[in-house]
Amino acid sequence: MAFISILVIILFIAVEPALCITWCHDYTIYKAAGKDANKTSPAQLRNVLQGLGYKCFKFTNAAQNPKAQSKLREGDIIIIGDAHSGVVNERGLIDHFIQKFGASGSAYTPEEIVSMENFKRDWTLLEMVNVERVTPDGRVIHPYTSKRVEVWRKYK
Repeated sequence: MAFISILVIILFIAVEPALCITWCHDYTIYKAAGKDANKTSPAQLRNVLQGLGYKCFKFTNAAQNPKAQSKLREGDIIIIGDAHSGVVNERGLIDHFIQKFGASGSAYTPEEIVSMENFKRDWTLLEMVNVERVTPDGRVIHPYTSKRVEVWRKYK
């Protein structure tokens, strides 16, 4: 009987999926739904959010509007174009994961993500939308500034 119990435990551990996050949308689903997601497309992210009861409203001028931050609530999901996403934390600021240039296919656990240099905690919406990135060839870009901003909020 003990052998069967041990076998059941081993099988449960073997089939339990490891939480792996590759892209920012994976982190966002992990925070919104508490479930594993890997290589999530923007369309998949929006579908999951709709399935969880989130509704979208657009912040068309978020990149230029300092008052936009005051409209955010804990648990809101921010999606910038089809390029980036993050989650509003309990302080009303945004936590988000930015993939490293040249390593966007690497998968990490949630514990690894939050300790990485490219995990951004407590950012404002203006910081997130106007982020500067340095490309591998040394150019400074602002990849999200001209993108539309969506705020997804869960309504009960």
